[in-house]
Amino acid sequence: MIKRIALALAVVMIVTVPAYAQTGDVTQEDLAQAGENRKAASLQLADATADYESSLHQLLDIEADLSQLASALTARERELASTRAEARQVAQQMYMRSGVGQLDLFTAGSITEYRLGEGYLDRASSEEQSTLSRLVAVRQSYIDQQKVLDETLARQLTVTADLEQLAAQMLVVLEAADAEYRLVADQWAKQEAARIEAERKQREEEERRRREATSTTSSAPGTTAPPGGSTTTTIAPTTTTTLAPPPPVNGRTCPVNGAVAFRDSWGEPRSGGRSHQGVDMMAARGTPLVAIENGTVTRIGNGGLGGKTVWLRSDTGHEYYYAHLDGWASGLSEGDYLEVGELLGYVGNTGNAIHTLPHLHFEYHKNGGSAVNPYPLVADLCL
Repeated sequence: MIKRIALALAVVMIVTVPAYAQTGDVTQEDLAQAGENRKAASLQLADATADYESSLHQLLDIEADLSQLASALTARERELASTRAEARQVAQQMYMRSGVGQLDLFTAGSITEYRLGEGYLDRASSEEQSTLSRLVAVRQSYIDQQKVLDETLARQLTVTADLEQLAAQMLVVLEAADAEYRLVADQWAKQEAARIEAERKQREEEERRRREATSTTSSAPGTTAPPGGSTTTTIAPTTTTTLAPPPPVNGRTCPVNGAVAFRDSWGEPRSGGRSHQGVDMMAARGTPLVAIENGTVTRIGNGGLGGKTVWLRSDTGHEYYYAHLDGWASGLSEGDYLEVGELLGYVGNTGNAIHTLPHLHFEYHKNGGSAVNPYPLVADLCL
């Protein structure tokens, strides 16, 4: 049974449209608080994320079982057909030998409707009885395997339904957390744009007044000027309180610019005998993905397990792999230099993740070497 306590907590945690978003009176502290609320949603989804990945692995195991069961059932069908053919020959021989008039007794499946040992089978040789008994056993084995297959298919439907429901609930939480943050961020951006425009107009007005005052002072009689006839004008400095968002942590920022849920899944088994070499960061489809630090786009891929991908080599020599993207930033090309936090793509589920919740598969190749566990890094940056 999938737990949904974490989801309930997360939904309660997410507030409705805050008062400051309605009035437009947004402060830097409000923006920071909205960011903290978004992070809190990610933390509240920790248990749900574990449930989701556990169910996903269970579903993958079921699919592997179904593949084996289907192969075994196909082999059993061939064996049953072959055994039926042998049993029919036995029936024909018995008919020819004894004149038994119920040839259909030994044909397709009817043998199972009679008890061995009725007068007809008493006349069969030990070899013939062995063939007929084997037909009964093979048919029963086929029925049993078909039953197991049907039960496994039913289990697949149940797990799939649970998985889809949990994924939908997680997306509601992630999208709601993002909606709150972006509402506040948009209000902040509009306020900042209005403030900058007002300051520009103020400077222009002050400059106009300064020019008028200079012109009047220069032409008015009795004006005292410094030696040489020059005029000195002092413009009062404009005081601003622009509050920029918090700077990246040690030159890095979270690669997912939105509400995100993930857990430490490093080294866990994956299809084809692989082990997980990254962290799956679940987010709403289309959530912006950004450069984790300053660096150069070295490769852009489209196809294979990763679907749409980007490799970023940082100025510090580390390499980062972004996979399953829904798309790339407009005009992104190999060789592009990106500043930390600059857009490079969007969350999706391309590649072999097409049947999963949209997420970023993120890898950290320290100093350009083999992949190392990225969870501690992104947990520090994103949670």
